[in-house]
Amino acid sequence: MAVARFQIYRSVDSAVTWRFLSANNRSLGQAASLFSDAETCSRALVELRERLTEMSASTARETASQLWSWRVRLAGADLAVSSRRYQRRVQAQYACRSFLDLVAGSRIADLPRVVHF
Repeated sequence: MAVARFQIYRSVDSAVTWRFLSANNRSLGQAASLFSDAETCSRALVELRERLTEMSASTARETASQLWSWRVRLAGADLAVSSRRYQRRVQAQYACRSFLDLVAGSRIADLPRVVHF
């Protein structure tokens, strides 16, 4: 059975990052920053999962598009952001709660191999 999971990937410019995919492969959230290598990225995922209860979540409207997005922060630094934008604030809030709930139930022990895009 498919489950929500993290995916670590390397982009064309060799930067490494992660995204969190739903059971049907839709991107639910992604790293707010890039990492120099897969090991650093993996450590950031472990921290995200272990310190989830200490994080704050917020939604904001992007001025240019007037669409809503969410972000998760720890000690003033963005750790995760929404993968898409939403028409309504309540949709962004729901998506953020879903992300946090699914991450809380995810398994970090089996971090995936790095895929290339």
